[in-house]
Amino acid sequence: MNLILYLVTVFVALFAMVNPIGALPVLVSVTEGYSKDDFERVVRYAAMSEALMLFSFMLIGIYIFEVLGININDFKVAGGVLLFKVAFDMLQGRTSTTKLTPAETEESIERTSIGIAPIGTPLLAGPGSITAAIIYFNSYSVNIPEKIAVVISVSLVVVISYFILHYSSVLFKYLGKTGSLIISRIMGLLLAAIAVDFMVTGLAFIVKSITGV
Repeated sequence: MNLILYLVTVFVALFAMVNPIGALPVLVSVTEGYSKDDFERVVRYAAMSEALMLFSFMLIGIYIFEVLGININDFKVAGGVLLFKVAFDMLQGRTSTTKLTPAETEESIERTSIGIAPIGTPLLAGPGSITAAIIYFNSYSVNIPEKIAVVISVSLVVVISYFILHYSSVLFKYLGKTGSLIISRIMGLLLAAIAVDFMVTGLAFIVKSITGV
């Protein structure tokens, strides 16, 4: 696969999964009344938490698989199912419960470090985005240049997420909740297609290993 095309594919997939635009209503609501410094700290912690979670699991995920005896193609199928569930929720205009539960939303108002949780994780770096990062970085067909492309894609997603959150009040003013939901639904459609590709690819390798065809 063309390296640039792979980089763009991974970037689009991760950006759709992280969906920082969809996080705007939550961020705006839980930081209402915050000072500028407090808000900046929340955004900074959110970006750092997102980066830490994605890079950590991306790099050590394959070793966890080896310890547990899990094949990457098995994980592709399971990850595809999870991503499709998240995508379906996004298409319905809901924040997936795999990313943020109502209890976490209520508790976040009382936290001083809401940038770390629930904004940074699981709202941005949730199970779905972590799964996608692990799969793209550790697939058998991925060589060193493509691994570098994944690292670049994750870095771009984190940086763009930071700026989207940083200017959340301005963006939310123009987009509103309706605009955020529309964009989330578009992201959900892209994510659903990616989830199907993960499942089909994983199942194809599993069937091939069993039948030898």
